[in-house]
Formats: sequence, structure tokens, C-alpha cells
Amino acid sequence: MTQEASPEAILGDFEGTTLEARGHVTKLSRRGDEFWVELTDPVWFMDPDPNKQGPPPRFEVPVVMTTGSHHIQYYWIRRPASGTYHGRPDHGALMTVPWVWMIEEKRWLPVQDSFLTPPTPEHEGPLVWNTTCFGCHAVGTQPRYSAKDDEFASASVELGIACESCHGPADQHLRAHRSPLGRYARYFGFDDEDDATIVNPAKLSAAKSRDVCGQCHSFGEPLDMDAHKQTGLAFRPGQNLHATERVFRLQPEPGLEGENRDAIPTVNLGGNFWGDGTIRVAGREYNGLMETGCATRGELTCLTCHSLHSYRDRSDQLNEVGDRDSTCLECHPTIGADIEAHTHHPLSSTGSRCINCHMPHTTYGLFVAMRSHRIDSPSARVQAETGRPNACNLCHLDQTLGWTNEKLHSWYGQPRAQLSGDDEQIASSVLLATKGDAAQRAIIAWHFGWREAQVASGTKWLGAYLSILLNDPYVAIRRVANRSITHLPGYEGFEYDFAASPKALAEKQLEAIALWRNVVAQGSDRSGRPLLIDARGNVDQSTLQRLLNERNHTPIRISE
Repeated sequence: MTQEASPEAILGDFEGTTLEARGHVTKLSRRGDEFWVELTDPVWFMDPDPNKQGPPPRFEVPVVMTTGSHHIQYYWIRRPASGTYHGRPDHGALMTVPWVWMIEEKRWLPVQDSFLTPPTPEHEGPLVWNTTCFGCHAVGTQPRYSAKDDEFASASVELGIACESCHGPADQHLRAHRSPLGRYARYFGFDDEDDATIVNPAKLSAAKSRDVCGQCHSFGEPLDMDAHKQTGLAFRPGQNLHATERVFRLQPEPGLEGENRDAIPTVNLGGNFWGDGTIRVAGREYNGLMETGCATRGELTCLTCHSLHSYRDRSDQLNEVGDRDSTCLECHPTIGADIEAHTHHPLSSTGSRCINCHMPHTTYGLFVAMRSHRIDSPSARVQAETGRPNACNLCHLDQTLGWTNEKLHSWYGQPRAQLSGDDEQIASSVLLATKGDAAQRAIIAWHFGWREAQVASGTKWLGAYLSILLNDPYVAIRRVANRSITHLPGYEGFEYDFAASPKALAEKQLEAIALWRNVVAQGSDRSGRPLLIDARGNVDQSTLQRLLNERNHTPIRISE
């Protein structure tokens, strides 16, 4: 996850590359085994003085560290000492180069556009590793911040997510196992006593096992911020996470540790959480589990489904049974006795998969929707009241929330929710794509390309709404929409740059609409009032324009 800069670690193209965005130029170059960046001083953008004068100064420094190796790679530099900044060259803050390398696409993208952030023509300040990333992307980092000098003298035990991240400090363990004979005896099972010199998350209580993962996979803040700025994370595997960290919750459940101090700050409700307190940023699954009875009233842990040593794929680290229904049915055997009676879907259907109904893709990160780890049941009321999409309409994209409301009432006895006229008459996906906020638009854009949803809902009509999202104000949403539209019939070979100029985006949107019209001219697989598309492929333009005029423009920032 985090590596020292080297030819083996750095994936981006530094060969005489010049990048420009928001009026600022960044020049990249390679000098032997070193990678250099010439850029506008990032600290200048962080200075709150409204009277500061431009243009901002520039400097040239080498890349010292990287973060990321699967999807996106970030690069860190150390700003040289200068008159208004007191950090020393070897003891200063590590800041991001303002561009990231998109690994799959082999292209550069401005850092601020790599997140779901409000569109702005202004260049934002850099991320600072010593204050944001050190706790989870390295082992035992101490920021060692000096408020007097406004500088860091940070030090890490080890870069990357290594053994001690999960197993705790190993000095006692190393001393106890110096003998090769002793090590082999334990390895082959001749010594089966629990090893008290090291923490094994699989042998901890369910709560403490979850806490090991929660130290990084949660959203909150240290209880002692001053100490945190000096010595970093106070938590160690095997301890109670809530003794040192405030893990945010909207409505803490009585009886849980820390319930009186974990309230979500209001400022975060519009970003990292849905209105009902469900986390919606990927990588913070612990917050979801804290709202889940399977964990709070049961024995569910992260290791129930995941493994860090014997996973099937490094992208999700699921163990052999992690995403299988058998994992859920161990605790719900009566459902397992007649699955179709419970799901009202054929046994072979993805609608009978436990995770598709109870862990829908309502968290966002890395340009994709990911599964929520707040395990609960679909609810039309929750979507209507809080904006969190429900599993039924994320699969049945062609159906209204009113349709879901009736199904949940007749099948499971849920009280009918009070819905708006649009929710009763227009498909939920159409409403989310047109008048939803940025988080809802990102989630639905991904589901338009989800194979399971396309099987349930058809594909030919989807191009109409993905074409709209190709010109969304948010760069991230445009990128998600582009990925989805390439999976539709008629868009083979469609070329599109989600970071292009407004003029180019508008032209590509018209091209995408024309391609869609060619597809539906041959017959649409879905039509009708809920989709605002008739059988001949004509769109109800007046209603569509009304929905777009009613779009929720509340700024959304999801902090991955």
C-alpha cells in the first residue's frame, strides 16, 4: 500500500510529462532511479490569508513515497524549507503531488477529481500524509508534530500494511521463538497452547476481533487528539477500540461501549453518511457493522467472510465461504429450509442471494459502488426519508419505489411508507439519476452497469440516463457513468474522456444520446411511464426537464 519511491514501486509515466489543470502546471521527470516534480507550492493554497498575492511560488523536489498499487497511485513529496514555512527538508510534512496515476487506464488525473468532491475551478490544497494517511497505510507511525514550529518529525516502524498492523507489536514474540525447534514444534502442532506473545485476531472475542479491523476500517477521531499528533494510533490489536477512538454513529444503540460520545458531527452527514447514519464511504465497514444486529447481538466478525492470508482475490480478500449464502444460513436455518418462500425469487436467481438483498452496493469509493456492511432489510420508508437506496430498486431499475413499497408490504408485512407522487409513478433509478444528490447519482450510475441489474431490468433504455450522467458536474460521476455505458449494446467503441473540457463533454453527450436513439429505434426492452420512455423510444421531455431542474445540488464530499 505504501512504498518508498523506486523504479519498481512507481507506476506512473514520469518521462518528461507536463500536466495542466485549473490554471496550474506540473512537470514530471525521471533522473536515473529518481522521480522529480516541478509544481506550484501546495502550501500557498493552504494559506487562509484572503489577501495573499499570486502568482504562487514554484519549486522542484523528488518523489519520496507512493500509496496505492491496485487502482490508483498517489505520490508524496517533501516541501523544502522556505521563509514562511518552518519545516526542515528531512523533518517536514509529506504532501501529495496534485496528480494521481489511474493504473487501469494508464493516465493522470488531478487528485481532487479522484474523489467524489464538489466541482470547483479552484485548485485545492494537498493531502498531508502525516495527518491523514499514516495511521492505516503504515505500521506504528508517530507524527511527532510540533505546534511551535509547525513541523513534523515523523517516524514509522514499517511502511505498508504489515504483520504488526493486525497482530500487534512482535518484540516479545520474537524473543520467545528464537529456537528453531520451538518454532517447528508449534508449526506442526506439537505445541498447541495458545501463544500469549502475539495477538491472533481469529482467537479474540468477536468484539475485539472486529476492533482489530476497525482501527483502520472505521470513520471517527481519536479521543486524545493532542497525543495522537505526537504518537499516532493509541489502539493496539487485542484492546478495546472504543477506549481510544470515537467511532461515529448517528443513533448509538444503548448498551454499546462509547454510545454517549460517538454522535456523528453534523458536518459529516452530507458526506460520509446517509441520512439514517449508514456509512456510505468505502473502507469504513466497521461503522456499518456497528449498526448490524449480526455483530452487536451476534458473533459476526470481519473474519467470518474475509481472510488476509488465504483469500480468493486480493481486491476483496473474501475467504472460501465469504460471499456464499451458507455463511448467513448458519444463523438463519429456517430461511434455508425454504429459500424461495423467503426471497420470492427463484433459487437460481441473484434475487435469492442473501448479500444482494441485505448488503446492497450503497457505499462509494475508487469510482465504484461497494457493498454496505450495515446488514439490514430493504425498506421503501428508509429510502423515502433518508435517501439511502434500497436493494430492490438497485436491481429492478425499471420499477418505482411504490412498486417496492407494495412488494415489501405484501411479502413481509412492512407498513406502507408515505411516498411522493414521483416515487409512486417514476422509476426509482430515473429519479436518482436525474434529481438525486451526487452520492445517489454515483451509486445509480454504477448500478446501470451492474450485470445482475441489467438482467432484471433490461439494457437498451439505460443509455438515455447514462448519457445525462456523462455530462454530470462531478468528474467522478462521469467516470462511473462512462464505465457503465460501455457495457450497453450500441456503445462498442464509444470513446469518451470524463475529464475533458465542458465543450467536449457536451459534444460527447450528444453523441451518446444519438447512439441510444439508434438502439431503441430497433425496439426497446423496457418502456412505459415509469421510465419516461414510450414504446417507440420517445422521451417525456417535459417531465425529464422538470426532474433535472429539481436536482439536489447540495455539495457532497465523500472522504475515502
